[in-house]
Amino acid sequence: MNCPDCGKPLQPDFNYCPGCGIELDKLDQFRQVVEDSFAQLEVVVAGDAILRLESLSSRLDSMEQELDVFLTTAPQRT
Repeated sequence: MNCPDCGKPLQPDFNYCPGCGIELDKLDQFRQVVEDSFAQLEVVVAGDAILRLESLSSRLDSMEQELDVFLTTAPQRT
């Protein structure tokens, strides 16, 4: 969590910002913690989605190779 005035990092139990001295409102601190938590969650979810897409892409490549092998080794119909 950062100071809404100067941006200095804050601890949750601070009543005043050590950087600029502004009095910190507990509701604003709570809102900031919630916003920071959601921002971190979005990063995790986005990262998980990317990993899943990469895994699916790899599986698709593997299936494509298997299909190519099957089509080239299958007996030809006349």
